[in-house]
Amino acid sequence: MSLFYQEVLEQPKAIKDTIKENSNTELSIDSDKPILFSGMGSSLAASQLAALYLNSFGGKAQAIDSSELLHYQMDMLKNYNVFLSSQSGESVETKEIANQFKKAQAITNSPGSSISTAASAVYYTKATPEKAIASSKSFTTTVALMLYLAAKEIGRSLENEILQAADIIEEVLATRFEEIGAILSETIDPNWPLLLIGRGPSVITADQGGLTLKETSRIFSESLSSAQFRHGPLELLKEKFQCILFNPYGKTYELNKEMAKEIAGHGGKVIYVSDEPLVEKNIVSIPINSVHEFVSPIIYSCVVQIAAIKLCEKKGLVAGEASLISKVTGKQ
Repeated sequence: MSLFYQEVLEQPKAIKDTIKENSNTELSIDSDKPILFSGMGSSLAASQLAALYLNSFGGKAQAIDSSELLHYQMDMLKNYNVFLSSQSGESVETKEIANQFKKAQAITNSPGSSISTAASAVYYTKATPEKAIASSKSFTTTVALMLYLAAKEIGRSLENEILQAADIIEEVLATRFEEIGAILSETIDPNWPLLLIGRGPSVITADQGGLTLKETSRIFSESLSSAQFRHGPLELLKEKFQCILFNPYGKTYELNKEMAKEIAGHGGKVIYVSDEPLVEKNIVSIPINSVHEFVSPIIYSCVVQIAAIKLCEKKGLVAGEASLISKVTGKQ
């Protein structure tokens, strides 16, 4: 069993521990200022989801890549409640922002790390140390914590939904791993580009999924909102085309469903991850309960994690091992 596979299996407990240990935690916010989340890689994806959640319910938030923030937008930080996310607490760009802007707060998995020491306040996930190159439990616990605290901030609660998501991941990994793995391995050609598609919260599922597959199975994989896909990239359907389309129950469920049908109608291969199966030529369905549109990235990420493990096996690679990159990026 690869290190990445082991850490994938550890996710349900890590998510539950994160919520339990933060039951009395609330964000420290200046109500006169909007929120700015920042991170790199999977931490940025989690930040984007938290910002989207707050904005969807009348909040004011945004998420910015830490490198772009560090080099081009530091002067605006005084106007925001700033939250820096880094699972290791040592990502070079995020660490430098924390050193320069002392009012920044941190979200991390690593007590005693540079970012936790420099920040004015720290919120900890309970993923326990993650060693595989690709993020699994660090991503899902960060998403869980950020959504949990964001919901509290606007007088809502996602606690039950997040805990239910952890139960679903546990069940999928225990009872459906081989079934889902076979579908993904047989359907995806690792020698061709793979597009991951979603709308709203599922754009974040796609973003994180594309990153995971690049880091593990070295597949040229990209993510895109299904709306943006229609604005030009639809022409890719004239070539050999394969995609994973994430479609939890939510505001754009029917739009995404029609997009899947349209892609398949033009001959593209679609792996359709949704609450209900879609029976059409060129569509292979993986039905999984999404629980809640904004919680779905926690659940549906496990599909991509299974894909990463199985496609690595197919290519003779070990999921979570790399030769050109390290777990913590220390160079800009």
